Amino acid sequence: MARIQKKIKARDTFYILTNGKETEKNYFELIKRKKSIYDVKIEYHNDDPLNLIRIASRLVKQANQVWCVFDIDNTFEENSLIPAIKLAEESNVNIAFSNMAFEVWLLSHYKQVEKRMDNNQLIKEIDYLCKKELKINNGYDKSNKELLKTYFMPKISDAITNAKINFQKRVLQHEKQYSGNQGFRIWEWNSCTNVYMLIEALKLEKL
Repeated sequence: MARIQKKIKARDTFYILTNGKETEKNYFELIKRKKSIYDVKIEYHNDDPLNLIRIASRLVKQANQVWCVFDIDNTFEENSLIPAIKLAEESNVNIAFSNMAFEVWLLSHYKQVEKRMDNNQLIKEIDYLCKKELKINNGYDKSNKELLKTYFMPKISDAITNAKINFQKRVLQHEKQYSGNQGFRIWEWNSCTNVYMLIEALKLEKL
């Protein structure tokens, strides 16, 4: 008797959930145009990291990968970061963080970002980049999708390299400072981002 084989449909959906209404959402919509091997779906949710992970965890069974993109900002002090990290690990949800904000990732398109900066300093740094180096008269505008398309999309490979080097430095520092099986204390990693991991996971046709 012939053996009946069940056909299992490959899960090719790739979810990106972000709580960044302007820059992050616009950025990943532009990334999506570069054509991933996956069916990329981008969602915006006005929630803190923990609730964002809760929403994402419901999508895991129907997707190849699920990623949540958020800023560290004040989430550690607000007690939403560590529970979010724990739930993500338990739910097989991936995290793409920026400390303190997504502008760390944007700056990485042009240089390695190492000095500690708060949100205001990050905005000033990228505004300076836009005005002085990129010669954009109006400077940095979070809602300007054309700015992201023209000046940042062509530099994604550089961003991956710069962010990866910085991230690996933080890992080495962590391993020297802490012993045992401790998770990364990403809330201490100011001016660091692992968004490059998400970009690499998308397996884009071209960067």
